Amino acid sequence: MRKILLTLIVLLACKLTSFASHIVGGEFELLHLQDYDYSLNMVMYFDEINGAAGAREQSIIVYIYRKHDNVRMGSYTLNVAEDQLVPYSNVECSDGQLVTSRLYYSNTITLPPGQFNHPDGYYVAYERCCRNYTINNINSAVPNTGGISAGQTFYLEFPPVVKDGEQFINSTPRLFPPLRDYGCVDKFYFADFGGIDDDGDSLVYSMVTPYSTVDTQLAYPINPNPGPYPEVVWQEGFSLENVINGSPDLKISEVGLLTVTPKFEGLFVFAVKCEEYRNGEKIGEMRRDFQMLVVSNCANESPVVRAREKGKSGFYVEGNELYFPYVADERCVEILVNDVPVSGEFSEDVTIRAIPINFNAKLEGIEILETLNTPLKSVIDTARFEVCFPQCPYVIGKPYKIGIIALDDACPQPALDTVIVTLNIQEPPNTRAFFAETVNSPKINQISKNVTSVANGSLTFDINGFDLEDEVLLDITPLGFNLADVGMTFTEPVYGSNDVSTTFNWNYDCNTEDLNFYQGRDVPVSSGVRKAFDILLRVDDIDQCTYEDAKEIILTLNIDFPDQTKPKVFEVSKPGASYQMLKYNYGETIDLNIKARDNDNDLISLFGIPKNFNFEDIGMTFENKEGYGNPGITSNLFWGIPCTYNSELDSLRVSFYVEDLDDCQLSNTDTLDIDILLSPPINSSPEVFMTSLNDVEIIKDSISVLVGETIEVNIRALDLEGDVVVLDLLERNTDDPFIFESAEGTGAVQSLFSWTTACVDLTGPDLTRDLELTFLAQDQNCYESRSTLRTLKIHVQDLENGGEQLLPPNFFTPNGDEYNAFFGMFKRDENTNELRNILPIDNCAGQFEEVVIFNRWGREIFQSGDREFKWFGEDAAAGVYYYQIRYTNQKYQGSVTVMY
Repeated sequence: MRKILLTLIVLLACKLTSFASHIVGGEFELLHLQDYDYSLNMVMYFDEINGAAGAREQSIIVYIYRKHDNVRMGSYTLNVAEDQLVPYSNVECSDGQLVTSRLYYSNTITLPPGQFNHPDGYYVAYERCCRNYTINNINSAVPNTGGISAGQTFYLEFPPVVKDGEQFINSTPRLFPPLRDYGCVDKFYFADFGGIDDDGDSLVYSMVTPYSTVDTQLAYPINPNPGPYPEVVWQEGFSLENVINGSPDLKISEVGLLTVTPKFEGLFVFAVKCEEYRNGEKIGEMRRDFQMLVVSNCANESPVVRAREKGKSGFYVEGNELYFPYVADERCVEILVNDVPVSGEFSEDVTIRAIPINFNAKLEGIEILETLNTPLKSVIDTARFEVCFPQCPYVIGKPYKIGIIALDDACPQPALDTVIVTLNIQEPPNTRAFFAETVNSPKINQISKNVTSVANGSLTFDINGFDLEDEVLLDITPLGFNLADVGMTFTEPVYGSNDVSTTFNWNYDCNTEDLNFYQGRDVPVSSGVRKAFDILLRVDDIDQCTYEDAKEIILTLNIDFPDQTKPKVFEVSKPGASYQMLKYNYGETIDLNIKARDNDNDLISLFGIPKNFNFEDIGMTFENKEGYGNPGITSNLFWGIPCTYNSELDSLRVSFYVEDLDDCQLSNTDTLDIDILLSPPINSSPEVFMTSLNDVEIIKDSISVLVGETIEVNIRALDLEGDVVVLDLLERNTDDPFIFESAEGTGAVQSLFSWTTACVDLTGPDLTRDLELTFLAQDQNCYESRSTLRTLKIHVQDLENGGEQLLPPNFFTPNGDEYNAFFGMFKRDENTNELRNILPIDNCAGQFEEVVIFNRWGREIFQSGDREFKWFGEDAAAGVYYYQIRYTNQKYQGSVTVMY
């Protein structure tokens, strides 16, 4: 009946998947071999029933990318190393409805530390189409048919191969078992889906949405695709929280136990993420895809298991304790199992096994007797077992629980029932081993010795361990050091029937280097001496139950060295500082005096070590020196920072060390750390000032003058940062009427602008001149030059001659008195009583040429080229005379009367 049902299921599955593809699931693993060589492996589970014949590949190409920026690091070819069918839990249950091959691809690759060192790590990926087309919980249509197709991206993250300058060895999790059974509707299903980790890292499991591929229409991508990768599309009603519509649904525990009670038949895909942790830090993750087949009509009832103490009739009640003293001849319980055979089966076979419940231990020593076990043919039949526990309990001093599981042989998975037995087994009596004093051994609970380092110093004493009944073992563990490095030895332990002895010897000669060893610092010489040493001594007996119940003591050895002062290294300007942070701008010069001294006048060494750069790469210099500590030695750290400095490295650290060496060849070290912070120089634009040096005013950067006036302006530029400044005038011509010289200065510069205006400088019919002069001040900052422009506007115009106001005198009386004695262009000032010339002044438009006086017959009787002329009317008769005053651009004429 069972085989008929399974045959129908197989026929139905074959019909539904006649066009299906091949991918069932799989995962990557990356296993360390040696040095930087790794075995890169990929497991692909191939569906032999639904798989396309041409989809089985003998080699594949996978790609590794850097997580930080998805840069492709390389491609790698993996070849088939194994091709095996997946074995099922119960071979009789398979009957052909699940036939899966495990294809194991592998190759040895090298991950060079110079390339694979980014702290964010890397990932390896392989994209492949297609998943089975009849999967019920995700969209997985045949490619290029218009539906949503689905591929699988195999994915693994792994850490860099070096961390903090040292090789970081890691193998990813491996040996993940496949699902070897199908599930049944309404039947609880469980499977161990976890792997193992060769490095002992912690593995944490969780359900995730499976990855698809970037292009689901191609079996292989045309170009390799970096992440992130798309997820599959769930069918309606399914999700990460509802993977197969189970109740409860498909879940995985943190330790990898997969559980579900399916409610519907079908083919379901799922994915599990395994995260890898070391010392609380996540270092990698892998994804694993698989699919689960769920069928119906799996008729089976769980067995019923009961227990009772051997020799008693009453059945055991869970929660009660079964007590067995250590003198008991045996510690056994009887297990009785009832079960109903599956309909159509002749009989049901039942097995049992024991598991720990509230403790972790391998259950070695448990005996399960099956002499009374028989196949069950009906509900009244009982399978009987006898389970006997060892004399030594698995947990000392308190009860512990063991589960007895009864399993039938139903398909696809056995049904089961469990009874939990609480045992209180008394352990055999035993006394602890101990350390004891002898004539040559110290008080033993805590050994502490103080010695002073001298020439040929030594220390010797015995260590003795005992037990009253059993043989003993002695274990000696130095804590944080190596015995031979510091001149310590223990003789080979001598074992008796219940004792052990050894002799400790320590040679601590200060003239040897035994005690002067490195303490793990990143300096090339010793940086100190260890002065206290702890050794763990542990003695344990070999008792009947091999319990670990050792006696432990700490042997502490303290050593004092000859008195000496510690040397000191410092920067001369700050002698008390052990750390300095100095800020400099590009273009500046670093010149630091580093001094080291030692009051003991020991021989000292001063050296500087750049931490994140090399001296020679940037042109920085520092000379390591050696000398005596008093008065000390000095060396200079020097660097002329270029203006074109590469700003990617803007913080430099230099550590300076001084080490002395005393008579015992022991050293003390002092350190000075200097951080140098670099930045572009702060640079502001120069300022330009204009100052008049005479009475000509500058109003809002403008000057207005009359022709003939002199302009004298001091042009000054100031740079707040003290850079060299160049002062210049833009767009000047060689025929400019003014004087200005370009100038250069440090921090400040000035130059005189001067112009005595003349008529030749005026242009146009209105005889004016307008100039806009732009002065440029530009600093010579080495990193980023800045400039300032300032414009001076100058307007020059001709003089107003006042000709329109000319009102010459019209008579004079040359009669010999002092009044009106001459004819001229004068007017007496009422305030000063002085004569003032009233002729129009000379300007660029017109200049005085002459005055001519005519009589009434037109005869010239007076002429003068002096604008200060005076005609005294010499021999002129009384009457009217005519004058003509000529300018270069016009003339004035009129009459004057001579009266006596």
